[in-house]
Amino acid sequence: MTETVAAPTVARRRRYKRLLYGSVAVAVVANVALRLLSYPVAAEATYLLGILAFVAVWRLSPVTLFDERDEELERRASTITLSVAAVVLIVGASGARALSALGVYEAPPVVAGVLYGYVGLFVVFALALAWVKFTR
Repeated sequence: MTETVAAPTVARRRRYKRLLYGSVAVAVVANVALRLLSYPVAAEATYLLGILAFVAVWRLSPVTLFDERDEELERRASTITLSVAAVVLIVGASGARALSALGVYEAPPVVAGVLYGYVGLFVVFALALAWVKFTR
């Protein structure tokens, strides 16, 4: 038997989600604007306040903000993200090494940093997957 959600609950959930994402959007825009105006400390303080507002709305909301549909969308997006990152890592690392060995192109050091960042992404994923599997 499926449970239906009352219309007022859906409206409240929508309102709190707008507050949730709006706090981050305002924080990012304010951060960029203040940095462009040469106020780096105020920019970071504003950004952190926006993140605190995000956490407050997320944790203190009187309604559940995310349901199984949201979880499925996040799962699908995560799968796409990891697939694209895997291709970039495999092709990028192999290509950079091959071009360097052939003397065709020497990738700048930042490329190695980016590729190690991708490796870090997969390490975090593996740790998260292990955590989820073994704490169920």
